[in-house]
Amino acid sequence: MVTPADERRFYRFLIRAAFVIVSAGSLIALLGEQFWVAELFTHFRLYYVLIQALLTLIFLYSGHRKLMAMTVLLALPNVWVVGPYLMPEMVSMGDAGATVNVDTGITMAVLNVHYQNDGYNQVADYLRERDPDIIIISEFTSAWQDALDFLRESHSHVLAEARSGHWGHAVFSRLPFADAELINLANTDAVHARFVIEVGEMPLEVFAVHLFAPTSPVLAHNRNLQLEDLADRLVASPHRRLVVGDMNLTPYSPYFDRFTERSGLQDARRVDGIHITWPASALPIWIPIDHALADPAANVARVRTGPDVGSDHFPLEIFLSDQAGAPGENDTAVYQ
Repeated sequence: MVTPADERRFYRFLIRAAFVIVSAGSLIALLGEQFWVAELFTHFRLYYVLIQALLTLIFLYSGHRKLMAMTVLLALPNVWVVGPYLMPEMVSMGDAGATVNVDTGITMAVLNVHYQNDGYNQVADYLRERDPDIIIISEFTSAWQDALDFLRESHSHVLAEARSGHWGHAVFSRLPFADAELINLANTDAVHARFVIEVGEMPLEVFAVHLFAPTSPVLAHNRNLQLEDLADRLVASPHRRLVVGDMNLTPYSPYFDRFTERSGLQDARRVDGIHITWPASALPIWIPIDHALADPAANVARVRTGPDVGSDHFPLEIFLSDQAGAPGENDTAVYQ
């Protein structure tokens, strides 16, 4: 028979175990730039913050001041990184916020369909319903090429290469390309797309990418090389710039900060919150690894997660204002 004393011991064990786990995770995450395994711990900082907030209240109520102080101290680096996404209403809107009109702009859907996924009808129905101006598909295989061939009727400007595994890519657009090419970042034999379109009567250069998942030392190193190559290409661009796609890292990674600092791009989702994109399952370890990173002048009006369409990723839906300015203008972007 379980006694009240047994219950108290069990709850104390759970609380101490949670404290040890999130404290260890927070400490390991601080080494994310030194060890590839440690970087994996950075991706779950949101969950560390939520658990640490609960632990702080528990320790405050129970009078465990030292444990409360340690919890708060270890939570500070996590709050520093995650905080802007938890309180998007506190993110500066700037002067550009008043000019954004998503009803007259350009819509974009970005989706990793997963190369082994056979839910072709579910994805097709979603694309027909949303009917975005630009559709970007990663893990684009010959089977997905056949399933999405109907898009060519409404989106006649196509840039695509189908592959048998993870690394095919496709862009379907209503808008004509001023320039377009498939690229291979850091010679890693994965297909990405670069194209230029006219938005607000000025060119916007879009990089649609799918970077390696850092699940081994080699893959982590190659993903970081891809980030460096992509940053170099962005720095060399004379246009307003937008990067979209599955980058296989979260905004909480030190490599994300390094990339945005080097490229000069900003995270367009910050004003709307976190918007997790993977995995599309009931397991509550969701993280945002699909991104929209842009120049302030690109005027990304909104970024949001789409519905479950049968892939392991949720779609990322991006709205561009057609009143975007030239490079260097509107430095107080809507997502600062």
